[in-house]
Amino acid sequence: MANILQSAGMVFSLLNYFTLQKSQWGVRELARETGRSPSVVQRALNLLEQEGFIIQNSISRTYQLGFRCIELGHLAGQALAFSQIAEQLLSPVVEECGETVFIYRRRADFAVCSFILENQKHFRFTAQKGDRLFLHEAPFTQIVLAYMSGDEQADYLQRHHLHHDISLRDALKLWKLQGYSNSREAWQPHTQGISVPLFDAGNRVTGALCIATSDMREDLIIYKDLLFSAADKFNRFF
Repeated sequence: MANILQSAGMVFSLLNYFTLQKSQWGVRELARETGRSPSVVQRALNLLEQEGFIIQNSISRTYQLGFRCIELGHLAGQALAFSQIAEQLLSPVVEECGETVFIYRRRADFAVCSFILENQKHFRFTAQKGDRLFLHEAPFTQIVLAYMSGDEQADYLQRHHLHHDISLRDALKLWKLQGYSNSREAWQPHTQGISVPLFDAGNRVTGALCIATSDMREDLIIYKDLLFSAADKFNRFF
């Protein structure tokens, strides 16, 4: 049973690689990206295609998301109303701090921007929903990596050849110790940010709740408790 579940997990994990930035994949290309053999990836893609989760372009022979994903996305959007609930929970945060709030949700080795609530009066960001970063790329996504289990974190660092990156390891330890990540100009010039982890019902880290603004504004550390409180409310719903 365990092997069957692991195989099913591997098959469905391939869907995480289809994004706004990269919506089509060839078999060998996806095999290189995932570190798996082309034959294994091909069998997995065949299963996903049979169930309608992906379709193959008859000319390029690449794969893209299929109608079943569209159906499920539409159903989830109606049932969960994620953006509406997130806006209700986070509007008080934006009103109190006067800054932009982001939600990044973990998808395999990536953090995907799934929600943005902007304060129209202040600093505007170029980030948009659907943008994704590797978990190690910025402090506001590193908080997710910091709260992953030891084995899972070690596997991630090994996959991305970061197991000897002392500065990253030290940063992850600091984020875990203090419970949040904060930085200035680490991702975009003239910006600052603070981020706290989000968890599921099993206390597994699923993403990050972030506030970002201009580095000319007051230090965002003063909103740490506000962000923790909002994250706690958010975790109860998701």
